[in-house]
Amino acid sequence: MTLRRPFDDSDELVLHRLFFALIPSAEAVEEIARVRGGLGVAKSHVLDHRLHMTLWALDLPMTPTPGIIDDLCAAAAKVSAPALRLVLREAVGNGQVACLKPGEPMPVLKAFQQKLQLAIADAGIWPNRGFRFDPHVTLAYGQDEGFRREVLPISWRAGEFVLIHSLVGLTEHVPLGRWALGA
Repeated sequence: MTLRRPFDDSDELVLHRLFFALIPSAEAVEEIARVRGGLGVAKSHVLDHRLHMTLWALDLPMTPTPGIIDDLCAAAAKVSAPALRLVLREAVGNGQVACLKPGEPMPVLKAFQQKLQLAIADAGIWPNRGFRFDPHVTLAYGQDEGFRREVLPISWRAGEFVLIHSLVGLTEHVPLGRWALGA
């Protein structure tokens, strides 16, 4: 099934995105929201329930088949790792997107992401062409100017990762699976 955007005068197709992500804790979401609130005017802000850190992404022109979802879930189930401590220390904007970033390397997070990506590749599925893991949480789109500034560290313990089906442009995220990370 192919969806179209809900505008009467548009033939633009809805893009389907499958992505693995880490979701901030409720406490971290509150802190992230405070930073987002201080950004000023933007075309759109990411709502609290859609805040996440993308680990891997695949865009599809039509609704994903059950087969690809099953394969992604099976690959994710093969990945074991300890819970992750994530710390975001800087707000960065480039005039198009504003986000929070760690501000320093996070080798344990990078190792986990590579482990997940390899498990998915073993299933014969590759991410979007040009996908490069760049740890961040997107806050807003469409600001007029760029910036980079330190923020009080925002930290949370990621005890699971999730597979989400996003209808890009319709701001809809549908969780498809969750996998626990060890203690």
